[in-house]
Amino acid sequence: MDGSVSRRTVISWSLALMGGGLLAACTQPQAPAAPAPTQPAVPTPQPVPTVPAQAQAPVVAAPKSISIRFNWTYKGEFTPFFVAQEKGFYRDAGLQVELGEGKSGTQAMQVVAAGNDQFGYVPSVQVVQGITQGMPVKSIATLGKTTGMCWAAWPDIPLDGAKSLEGHKVSISTASTFFQVWDAFARKFGVDESKVDAVNVDPSARVGLFLSRQVDIMADIFTANDLVIVQNRAPEQLNVLKVADLNFDPLGYMLVANQSVINSDSGLVKAFVSATLKGFSAMLDNPADATAIMVRLYGDRLGADVLDGQIKNLIPMVVSKPVLGRVDAAAWQQTLQLLQDAGVIDKPLPLETYMTNDFVSG
Repeated sequence: MDGSVSRRTVISWSLALMGGGLLAACTQPQAPAAPAPTQPAVPTPQPVPTVPAQAQAPVVAAPKSISIRFNWTYKGEFTPFFVAQEKGFYRDAGLQVELGEGKSGTQAMQVVAAGNDQFGYVPSVQVVQGITQGMPVKSIATLGKTTGMCWAAWPDIPLDGAKSLEGHKVSISTASTFFQVWDAFARKFGVDESKVDAVNVDPSARVGLFLSRQVDIMADIFTANDLVIVQNRAPEQLNVLKVADLNFDPLGYMLVANQSVINSDSGLVKAFVSATLKGFSAMLDNPADATAIMVRLYGDRLGADVLDGQIKNLIPMVVSKPVLGRVDAAAWQQTLQLLQDAGVIDKPLPLETYMTNDFVSG
């Protein structure tokens, strides 16, 4: 073959060149496609850590503030309430309790009836009298077997019965419990009132009058209160007659509550009664400890010997059996009859008007 290129060869090259061009055209890089819009990333929820129940701080309810009105100034007869306060029985019951001094049983009933204090601690005479007159108050626990009324006289003046008052100058304050039943007492025992020189003296002054022998007999005092004070100051042992020994002493101290409080918050009433009764139980179980509490609080005002004597005389009068704070209906009926005979009330109301045992356990 000569040096010339054959036609077939030219055609083969041409086809080869064309194929290369086509291949080159097919393999040129293409412009990248616009990326699809992206959504912001959503964080994966993380589990909320839980605090074990036992590690959570407990929700503590604020204590309920309440108050109780005594019938007199602070004395040994009120020891159980201070024991309950000092030992934390009220605090543990969710209560903040104000223990308020009073001026008389009648005044204490009035402030409780008015709602100024939710509770009161008052002898039965004023309790029955006030409720009969329409005061919205009810006894929720009976703590005193008797009021503890008694008489005291100098050793040369015998006290051997009711008629011992005749021929003597006798203190009978109009503010006293004995004054409420004096007329009925005289009738029952045949005491000639015209032969009794009854002296109406302020209770705060009667001890001084007696010690200065301006009166012969103190007939309006109490074994767990004034008797201890006057005997502590007297230079010799006094003659004493307990009105209960004549079977003429009604039930004693009662825990009372405003009726609206009973109706609206029975749980509060039950908590208060329960904590108070714990104070009574603690005093009965350990009188020395209870006395130490009162001496620490009021020894400077009342004297350690006086407080010790008042507490010792109080303990036998506390209603502790069969259930602390509860007496049967018969004891209540006897008191109502005595006070009706004494003219303190005209006619007794139904027993449930005066009292309830619903808040005393046992």
